[in-house]
Amino acid sequence: MGKKITKVKCGKYCADFTDGGKIFDYDEGFISLTGYSPRQFDGGEVVFDDLIPRDEFDSYMEKVEKLRTVGGGALEHRLMCADGTVLDIICIGTDFTSAEGHSCVNVTVADNSDHAALKRKYESAEKEMDAIAESVSDGLVMVRIADGIPEMVKASDEYYRIIGMDKDSCCGLIDIIKGSDREKLLKNIDECVKTKLLFEQDLPICRSGERAWLRLRARYLDPPEGEDGAMLYCAIADITENKMAEYRLKKQGYCMQMIADNTEEKFFEYNAERDELSITAGEQVMKQFGSNGIMRNFLSGRTADGLIHPDDIEVFYKTWENALASPQKGTADFRCLIKKGTYRWYRMPYISAENENGEITGVYGMFFNIDHVKTLKSRMAHDRREIERLSTTDAVTGLLNRGAFEKAAAASLKELFPTGDCFAVCYSDINDFSYVNENFGYRAGDKMLADFADIIMNCGVCVAGCRIYSDYFVSLYRAKDREKLIDKIGERNRKFSEMQKKKYPLSNIQVSCGLYFMRAADEDINTAIDNANLARRSVKGSTDIPGGIYAERMRIKRSHDQAIASEIFNAIKTGAIELFLQPKFNMKTRGLIGSEALARWRNADGSYKLPYEFIDVLENVGYITQLDFYIYEQVLINLAKWKREGRHLYPVSVNFSRKHNIYPNFVSRIAELADRYGVEKSLIEIEVTESCFTQDVKNLFTNMKKLREHGFKIDIDDFGMGYSSLSVLMDAPVDIVKVDKVFIDNIENNEKSREYIDRICNLIQTASKEIIFEGVETEKQAEILCSSGHRMAQGWLFDKAIPVAEFEKKYLSLKSI
Repeated sequence: MGKKITKVKCGKYCADFTDGGKIFDYDEGFISLTGYSPRQFDGGEVVFDDLIPRDEFDSYMEKVEKLRTVGGGALEHRLMCADGTVLDIICIGTDFTSAEGHSCVNVTVADNSDHAALKRKYESAEKEMDAIAESVSDGLVMVRIADGIPEMVKASDEYYRIIGMDKDSCCGLIDIIKGSDREKLLKNIDECVKTKLLFEQDLPICRSGERAWLRLRARYLDPPEGEDGAMLYCAIADITENKMAEYRLKKQGYCMQMIADNTEEKFFEYNAERDELSITAGEQVMKQFGSNGIMRNFLSGRTADGLIHPDDIEVFYKTWENALASPQKGTADFRCLIKKGTYRWYRMPYISAENENGEITGVYGMFFNIDHVKTLKSRMAHDRREIERLSTTDAVTGLLNRGAFEKAAAASLKELFPTGDCFAVCYSDINDFSYVNENFGYRAGDKMLADFADIIMNCGVCVAGCRIYSDYFVSLYRAKDREKLIDKIGERNRKFSEMQKKKYPLSNIQVSCGLYFMRAADEDINTAIDNANLARRSVKGSTDIPGGIYAERMRIKRSHDQAIASEIFNAIKTGAIELFLQPKFNMKTRGLIGSEALARWRNADGSYKLPYEFIDVLENVGYITQLDFYIYEQVLINLAKWKREGRHLYPVSVNFSRKHNIYPNFVSRIAELADRYGVEKSLIEIEVTESCFTQDVKNLFTNMKKLREHGFKIDIDDFGMGYSSLSVLMDAPVDIVKVDKVFIDNIENNEKSREYIDRICNLIQTASKEIIFEGVETEKQAEILCSSGHRMAQGWLFDKAIPVAEFEKKYLSLKSI
């Protein structure tokens, strides 16, 4: 019975909070669910914060923090889609640290919109009616009729309480009744005097500024002996609550009828005096209760016996017994016969109402089908189990996710470590994995991941395997000794590479991995994973080394890197990061032609960290972009200052990491800062390293062209040290090429080195680029370069990088050459 349970619509994604919440990994389910394109995630146009509705972000974060305090769990919230719609979802997130040391989260989400809509619908449908007022006491009034005019003779204290007046200010009964009700009352009194029959009338009055209702029952009395006219004895009851309840029920009845005509919910009214149950017509199932939805002799004849499931008969009639015993509200569930042998669950919320005498006169409520509710509960239970499964496994490879792997690895170590075998955690990634995604599509990439997962699990020594994210894997291995374990991992890597070589002959897909050998059964798995990752990073890119093995020096370096990353922002804030300038010269005239902006980090004792101590670290964790813009802004501040002071201005080259190219506002931000400080853009040279040309060249060229259109010049730094081809250089929108120091170190003593420099420079000049040499340290080097027609250089022969104040004092009085 009920609706068929459908497959959960779900997806998975990873977000990097160190990189502004960038979503860097996702599956097709997540793309389908949200409607965003991979380009929007890859380009940083849509980040994690964009997925949470703005007005719900604070409450969402509160829920997340509560889950973290109890060790995690499922979270229900809303998710913003690309078309502006909002989905109700259930998600489970797992925090982790990426291979680059970033703070990330792996999230599994499932569409819960149908569940939430049904839940809201039936929460509304299960509303229950307001209770009807308690019974009231009577007040007594004696009325004399003389010449057809009623006059109050005396009244009880209860009467005055009921009408809300005291004895001194109270007027007659007739005077407090207005309009047509007064006319009807006078007519009833006259009729009573004539016929001497009882009469009853409900009367509206104004009591303490509010509308109230009285019920008057009057009977004729003979007048006292010797007096004319007639007497009426009147009992007055306050039926305001009854009237209001009746009004509300009547109003609800209209609403119920409208709802019943347009929904599956059907309302009923039970008349206790007639023992008759009336149900809103139109529902085929409910018509079984009687013709036109009416069931006579409902309780006395037990006419529902044939319709209610035998197991529910006792509960069904007990509910009605309670409803008629006292005014109350309640709910009952029962199964009703739909067709022979087939029952369906119904729910019956109800309220019983009484009259002014405390007698139950009716029961009001509704029947609605709850098979779908039970199915919904079953479906939600099924979905939660499915979500739990998805939250512990990777949809692409079938391996465990990190959280599940940590639990499985810890349990396995506790059970197996005492055997004396050798255990190791292995952290692996597939080199050049993007080659397959970019050239053969994501499906091919997913197949490669699945292939590697299969080889991991079937290499003969694997205890548990996990896909961390993207092409990063971690696994726990067990062997008799270290040598056998290392051999098995090397065999695993070779097998995978050979498999991919057959599929992609032009590629050279290799695996980089690192090993950490476990020393105790209760050793922390997270620490083991981090150590294995450090070992992997130590051999990344080395094709002749099968895998790195963790050594304590790696942990020391990691601690140093973490310290650098954690201190950089405070160093910028406190001014510990300083701008240095290295002058550039005309080698022939020795005149200043410009400078290069460099960052120096001052220690507390006044010494300076060397650039290699922090630049690579910041590049790896992504903080290099903040450092670059800080140095750039310091350059602009000083150029603006020198301009105001009327000093001669020279171009300054500023380094920008390749990581800037993933941000859409990179170019506009550079231009807007120059405009803000009033610095001519021709005084700024944007310097990029040659290694930038090996990644996303199209996007890089686009940014370089835009910068040149704004008036900036573009420099290539460290030319000859990367892997870009001269054909790329020919097409690059570049103004100046900086030839690396390594090419001129031997030109004093090596004829081939001089010849090589000449040929390279001829090609660069053919591409219409200017040339400047880095690292010129001797007069002989300068003489050789000048003799070949070259002019621009920088290096210790002329001057080293110096603080801004010293640069200003030494050089800004010089005139251009």
